[in-house]
Amino acid sequence: MDVAAMEGYVSGTTIGLQLFLPSMFRLSGVPMKMIVLFGQLPRLAFAGAVVLGSAVAVSAQDQPAAPLYAAAQADRGQAAYRQSCQDCHGSSLDNGEFGGPPLKGGYFRTRWGQGSVATLYGYVSLAMPPDRPGQLSPQTYADLVAFLLSNNGYPPGDKELPTDQNAQQNMSLKR
Repeated sequence: MDVAAMEGYVSGTTIGLQLFLPSMFRLSGVPMKMIVLFGQLPRLAFAGAVVLGSAVAVSAQDQPAAPLYAAAQADRGQAAYRQSCQDCHGSSLDNGEFGGPPLKGGYFRTRWGQGSVATLYGYVSLAMPPDRPGQLSPQTYADLVAFLLSNNGYPPGDKELPTDQNAQQNMSLKR
């Protein structure tokens, strides 16, 4: 191999490249820097797409919705709570006779405060009450979650908490 050709190949001159490459691979008049640049285009395009896609995804997720429930729904939830939950969790949601965990305050914030309403609803509707898990209606579970939200400082709105977990997924319990 010709050392001058290798030096030209490495430095980006076309003369060295033409001497080094067989005639069928000669690229007349195209500087090596241009070949390298065009060889990087797919990578650059991909990187740009990732950056732009991430920016769009982040902006769409910047503001998760606050939990949505109506005051009347929380009142219905309180009635359901008295009937189905009070024995374990207590009349003030943290003094249950049978040792259920607190459903308000620090314990609630630690356990549920970083998730979505769908996570809370899903747990309650699948595991509660312990003697008959999942046996209440979807609307009753939504009412119970509304009651829990109201007791944990989430303000009521003008619409009820939906029973659809896809809609609840967009409602964050983060403050």
